Amino acid sequence: MNLILGILVLTVSMTSVFSIGTYAEGKVVGKLTQFESRGLIFDSYEGMIEISDFNKEEKCDESKDECYIGTKKIINISVRPDNAEVVNILNKGLNQEFVFEYNIHRITAIALSSDFEILKVMRQESAQTSVNGKDKFQVNKSGGKRNFSVAGKILKLDRQGTFVKTYEGLYMDEVRNKVHIFSVTDEEMAKFALDSMKQSGKFFFGISVAYVDGFRKSDYDLFEINFKEPAGGSYKTN
Repeated sequence: MNLILGILVLTVSMTSVFSIGTYAEGKVVGKLTQFESRGLIFDSYEGMIEISDFNKEEKCDESKDECYIGTKKIINISVRPDNAEVVNILNKGLNQEFVFEYNIHRITAIALSSDFEILKVMRQESAQTSVNGKDKFQVNKSGGKRNFSVAGKILKLDRQGTFVKTYEGLYMDEVRNKVHIFSVTDEEMAKFALDSMKQSGKFFFGISVAYVDGFRKSDYDLFEINFKEPAGGSYKTN
């Protein structure tokens, strides 16, 4: 009996070391503001990044694209010591901007100080004019309330949820200098959007606004990314 109990305790402990499930996984653009090694029993690298955010309580008119004024948010990050490539890049990258690929764990692993684990980092490319050889990608529009084009860039996008998984993100409208939440309901569009985050400059994307949002967190749905011209023109699906 004691042996069985001991095995169960060890199993739970080892699971906690490596992680207990994932709540979200995706990418975010942010600036590294702190990075250092910590730990007595389990070594890890811990730090902070500054990312774009917005005030959910702000009063604004969405129909006139006045939402929302961008704010900054500091979040704690963790990197496992065996992730040598990321450790070496971030160790030399203080106050620099990167695209961070991450997992958010439902329960923080014992080996980490935060639930926000960085898996990969990359620098953005200013000259990017396509993704995987495509300068445009379209899917069916999902909303009938409004459909419009935005000139800007994607700041954050991840697949999140414990039971129902949805893609949720944040984009910057660089013409109006506003940020807004959005969702992605098409799997291939989500992959294309995540790859497009390597672009540091602005591009065009189409947003379809639905009357109801269902399981997703926003009624704004991404239906097109276009590196050449405003979205929503000669419309056809891939």
